[in-house]
Amino acid sequence: MSDQQFDVFFRGDIVAGQSVAEVKERLAKLFKLEVAQVAQLFSGRPTAIRRNLDEASARKYEQALLKIGAVAELRPARVEKPSVVQAEATSEKDSFNASPDARTSTDTGLSLAPAGSDVLRPDERASVEATAVDISALALEPGGGEILREEEKRPTETTQIDTSHLEVLPPR
Repeated sequence: MSDQQFDVFFRGDIVAGQSVAEVKERLAKLFKLEVAQVAQLFSGRPTAIRRNLDEASARKYEQALLKIGAVAELRPARVEKPSVVQAEATSEKDSFNASPDARTSTDTGLSLAPAGSDVLRPDERASVEATAVDISALALEPGGGEILREEEKRPTETTQIDTSHLEVLPPR
């Protein structure tokens, strides 16, 4: 076996034919948690259940979860060395002129700007010219008024129907 470490993730997927409620109960029992706490694991977002396990232990977790009806996913664990993270942050400031709060991966050339900052640099923005729209033919009428003006209304003919021979019976 290799020295590779794995993380066990769960996002709420269950085995076909299983009931979500039953799987939640079994997960609660397995992890000794309340059912309400386990319900958070069924969000659809991958949540790490266990981290940095050797392959054999990760497979055991995967099989135990599968046995109770929950589908887990194994992912190689990310082990980052502090010197690599520091080097990436330093190179980012130099190569991307990013703010000190931004984080960059030098492998992909992508950066993550702080919340609320502009996504595009000034030279990447396209200028948009306003379009002139003629609205002189439109009018705004006061609320509660007639929608149509008198000259726009079509005359309707009222028809009289004789209902004198009809009666309404009392309810039974």
